[in-house]
Amino acid sequence: MSNTPEVTHEIASTAAHDVATATAHTAEKSGPHILAPKGDIIEGWDIFGLHITTTVFSTWIFMAVLFILVAILYTAIRTDKLPRVKAFGLDIVNRILAYATGLLGDKGMAHRYMWLLGGLMVVIFAGNLFGLILDWFVLISYHEWLGHYVRPIYSDLSTTLVFSTTVILVAQLTAFYLKWPVRHLGHYLFNYHGDTTAEKVVSVFVGWLHFIGEFIRIGSLSMRLFLNILVGAILIAVVVYIGNQIPAFDSGFFQILALPFWFFELLVAFLQAFIFMTLSSLYIRESIPEKGHH
Repeated sequence: MSNTPEVTHEIASTAAHDVATATAHTAEKSGPHILAPKGDIIEGWDIFGLHITTTVFSTWIFMAVLFILVAILYTAIRTDKLPRVKAFGLDIVNRILAYATGLLGDKGMAHRYMWLLGGLMVVIFAGNLFGLILDWFVLISYHEWLGHYVRPIYSDLSTTLVFSTTVILVAQLTAFYLKWPVRHLGHYLFNYHGDTTAEKVVSVFVGWLHFIGEFIRIGSLSMRLFLNILVGAILIAVVVYIGNQIPAFDSGFFQILALPFWFFELLVAFLQAFIFMTLSSLYIRESIPEKGHH
C-alpha cells in the first residue's frame, strides 16, 4: 500500500507523456506538406544497405519516362513513322543549337557542346515539368500519402549540385585543353601581369578571387535552380492547404483554384532551364581563347 502513490504518479506521468506525444504527432501532421531541403528516406526500401530516398525514387521514374520519350523521338527520326514528332524534335534541337551558337560565338563550338547544353535545357525543363506533375499527384492523393515516396527531383540540392559541378568541370577541362594547364593555372594562382608592380600585385589578388569564384559558381548555379523549384512546390502546397481550411472548399475543390499558381510555376520551370543553359554557355565561353571564336 505504501507504493500506491508512486505507482499512481508513474501511471499519470506515462499517460501525460503519451498524450503529449500524440498531440505533437497530430500537430506535425496537421498543416501543408512542406518539403525538406533533401529527400526523405523511404522506410523499408534499401539496396545492399543503401537507403532509397524520395528524390532517388522520383529520379528513377523520371529517367524511365525520359528514356521512353527519347526512344520515341529516335524512332520518329530514323523511320519517319511519326513525322510530327520528328518535326517537333528537330525544331527544338535547331532552336537550342542556334541559341548556343550565339552564346558561344562559334557554330563549331556549339556543335561540340550541344550534348551538354542541349541536354541540360531538355532534362532540366522536363524534370521541372515532371516535378509539377508529382506535386499535383501528391496533393490529390489521400492524406497526401504519395508525398512519402516522391518529390520534385530538383527540389533536392544534391541533384542540382551534380549539374552545376558538371558544368564547371567541363569548363575547366576545356580551358586546360585549349589554354594549356600552365597558362590556365597561372591565371588563377600567379597572375603577375601589369605595367607597374602595384598592378601586378592587384592582378595576383584578382586571380585568387577568380579561383574562389569557380566554387561560388557551383553554389550559385545549384542554389538558383534548387530554391526556385523548392519554393514553388511549397507555395502550391500552402495555397491548397489554406484553401482547404475554408469550409466551402473542404471537399478539395480549392485544388482546382490553385491551377494559376501551377501554371506560374510552369513558366518558372522553363525559365530556370533557360537560365541554367545560358549561364553554362557563358562559363564555357570564358574557357575558350579569343582565337576560338573565329
